[in-house]
Amino acid sequence: MIRSGILSVPLLALLGAAQTVPPTIPRAWDDDDVRGFELPLAQADRSPRYLSSGEYYALRVRPVYRGYPVYFPGREPPGYLDSLRQKEPEIIFDAGRLRTEEDWIRAGELVFNAPASFIAVTDASEADRQAYFRAAQIHFTREGITPYFQYVVRKKGALEIGTLACAHCHTRVMPDGSALGGAQGDDFFASRAAWNVTTRGSGPEQERRMRGAARVAFGAPWAAGSDDFESLTIAEYTRRLLAMQPGVIPRQGSSSTHPPKVPSLIGIKDIRYLDSTGLVRHRSIADLMRYAIVNQGLDLMAHFGDFQPASNQTLSAEDGTRYSDEQLYALALYLYSLKPPPNPNSTGPMARRGKRVFEEQGCSGCHPPPLYTNNKLTPAPGFQVPEELRKSDDIMNVAVGTDPTLATQTRRGTGFYKVPSLRGVWYRNSFGHNGQAETLQEWFDASRLREDYVPKGFHLGPGAIRGHEFGLKLSLDDRQALIAFLKTL
Repeated sequence: MIRSGILSVPLLALLGAAQTVPPTIPRAWDDDDVRGFELPLAQADRSPRYLSSGEYYALRVRPVYRGYPVYFPGREPPGYLDSLRQKEPEIIFDAGRLRTEEDWIRAGELVFNAPASFIAVTDASEADRQAYFRAAQIHFTREGITPYFQYVVRKKGALEIGTLACAHCHTRVMPDGSALGGAQGDDFFASRAAWNVTTRGSGPEQERRMRGAARVAFGAPWAAGSDDFESLTIAEYTRRLLAMQPGVIPRQGSSSTHPPKVPSLIGIKDIRYLDSTGLVRHRSIADLMRYAIVNQGLDLMAHFGDFQPASNQTLSAEDGTRYSDEQLYALALYLYSLKPPPNPNSTGPMARRGKRVFEEQGCSGCHPPPLYTNNKLTPAPGFQVPEELRKSDDIMNVAVGTDPTLATQTRRGTGFYKVPSLRGVWYRNSFGHNGQAETLQEWFDASRLREDYVPKGFHLGPGAIRGHEFGLKLSLDDRQALIAFLKTL
């Protein structure tokens, strides 16, 4: 029997004092709106064609089941897995019982944490998980919980571990041992992918499967310099994955040689373009809902000219499932509600001096307060901006020298990079669009421009971290002051 509930906290006690806010839930996958919510790709005729509204809404809605914590090996309570196998399946999202905006936000957190992919828990899978957790030294909270995953019971007695929730990529274990939802995630996502490849054996059949999976994830056959999957070996593919530190991700539609860093979702309500390449126009809550749809696997089913990465919805729990509009609306409200953690950095004399440096150097031209971004797009080197985009979007007439690969040679490549917000840099890592600089100190170190430089973040070999040379000529004292100021934002 499946029980239906909402939250572990009873709602009825809260409803009397709470103000009812009847929501107007937008239709997430409207054909007209879908055509305009993304920028065209750098090669415009390869811009994605998605499922029609009718095809999308014909997919079954995926239930949200109650999840249970996954512990680091040795930190779980005695008999934990056996106790979970005795639990009944429990659906915990029920839009009919949501009355207030706070109800919707809390329900949205459930969607944020709800896995989209499930793996049966067996003795062998648990041994593999525990071996990987120890090998990767995966992060865990002060309670011993690894907050990126959940155990789920969708059928009594059949325990599964769920992955690929929003929380999988956007949860960070903070220095105090707490888990910060919506932050730039710090899971060892890429190293787990490498572990999966290398522990499944070798040989022609395994290599064929690896190449097929890499093509689904990163294929862009129209792009010059796109990954050559026909000659890609398991050894080379795992080398690329293992070069991606926490905070950098082998995200579908990007590149295995130029992966994006994981963005923070805290403050996303104020951001007008989503993705490093400004792929999605964020005009309303409905656009954020569409963004979630696409990034949970629908982009794999899209047609990029004559290329379709996959014919089924491979990132969903079961083929042919989707979020409901109510789930997406709750998720978006939750993301809009996220607040940064208390900032421990001092706003003392050093930071005040850094603020003056910030202003004197003209940093506020692209990063004006209070958002510390002008919410505009800057073209990648060599990209010719179409005139219709100059008229319709917030385009800067300057390129800052960043490597153009992610912006021009991938399925997310619009020809642009967005101007990022500097808010919250104190709890982030992996700076630059590919996360090559691991810290702010490295980002403002002029030696990163040398051709023999070895980045401390993502890198496949020695080479310069190109782009954004602003601040590199500051004196050491001014540079340290500027960093001190940035860490207060």
